[in-house]
Amino acid sequence: MSKSIPKEQGLDQTLNILKEGYEFIPNRTKKFNSNVFEIRVLGGKRAIVISGKEAAELFYDNEKIERAGTLPKRLVNTLFGKGAIHTTTGATHKDRKSLFMSLMTENNLEYLRKLTRNYWYTDTERLQMKEQTNVYLESTLVLLKIGFRFADVPFDTPERMEQYAKDMNAMVNSFGSIGTVYSGYKKALDARSRVEDYLEKQIKLTRKGKLNPEAGSGLYEFSHWKDMNGNHMDARLAAVDLMNTIRPLVAINRFISFGVLAMHEYPGERAKVAKDENSYAYKFAQEVRRYYPFVPFLPGKAKTDFTFEGYKFDKETMIILDIFGTLHSESLWNNAEQFYPERFEHWDGSPFDLIPQGGGDYYTNHRCAGEWMTIIIMEETMKYFAREIQYDVPAQDFTVDRTKLPGQVKSGMIIENIRNNFDRRQ
Repeated sequence: MSKSIPKEQGLDQTLNILKEGYEFIPNRTKKFNSNVFEIRVLGGKRAIVISGKEAAELFYDNEKIERAGTLPKRLVNTLFGKGAIHTTTGATHKDRKSLFMSLMTENNLEYLRKLTRNYWYTDTERLQMKEQTNVYLESTLVLLKIGFRFADVPFDTPERMEQYAKDMNAMVNSFGSIGTVYSGYKKALDARSRVEDYLEKQIKLTRKGKLNPEAGSGLYEFSHWKDMNGNHMDARLAAVDLMNTIRPLVAINRFISFGVLAMHEYPGERAKVAKDENSYAYKFAQEVRRYYPFVPFLPGKAKTDFTFEGYKFDKETMIILDIFGTLHSESLWNNAEQFYPERFEHWDGSPFDLIPQGGGDYYTNHRCAGEWMTIIIMEETMKYFAREIQYDVPAQDFTVDRTKLPGQVKSGMIIENIRNNFDRRQ
């Protein structure tokens, strides 16, 4: 006989989710003393929330859970794009995912590492000319340039590149109004349309032979790829998915500002990252991804009837995986509320506990194909801020409000008086 699932009272918890943000699910797992509970969301739709490592293993079991069709339509339209790979399932998803994974070659990832080093280093002169730098905003533009160059997409005018950086940021910020009517929806749609228009144009020029991107680059592969039926993707759809190789890189601006904050607030971290003994920059990057708020939760639905931890789940039931709470679970992470990169010295690399960008297998699940890219960019960017420059940190609001979606440093993380970290007289 199955156990009774604890229920949160109320006709709809959507507004409470927006009010409590990342703390909504952890507050209720504590309240019910259970990693499984039931809520109503998105107009009163029944959903079962699950949290923890075993919950992640369940969520990424393709025989029991599917993701297609579970995200709010407006969020799909703004964050991922109409027809994006995130909305597919089964053979179609695996087929499209193989295209994304084809970009993750050893040489391509090493190229990304070099790009990250070079673009930050060449940005130093620009930083030195500014009275103050907002790390969050500056990262947005630098990451867009890295993303375009990695995909071998030609740069537009400087003014339009600045606009595209703002556009990418608007798309990511649209997550903060999930499931509600909000004024920023059209703004986010317009932002997506501008970037998609530009990328679609580059794809069409490539297919006509008027552009010749490097083989192995995003623009080349998305322009020439054929699906399992031997057909090219529609140029607009190809632009949508090409965007989904660049937009996630721009979203790393949050991790970068978090990382600079951590080096400021936790004594000794900056020096350890600069020395990078025993790959410390890697451990630091992983702890930033674990500790600070990024993705709060992810939706799916039951493909069949099944039982989990004694609770019965019916087919078609909405399932919500608690990402943030899993990353802060004391049963998984000793002293989970402590920022402690050394915890990754003996981490077993499980695909179901460190899940800030999804879990499971890269090739068959919805785990973000760009996770490797995120870690590389974070390693090199943190080493840049720790090694290559000196800067001062003025008084500002360092708050990271866990009740706000998506998470970010309140001030954006302001630095000033930037100078090279070496003495040319020696």
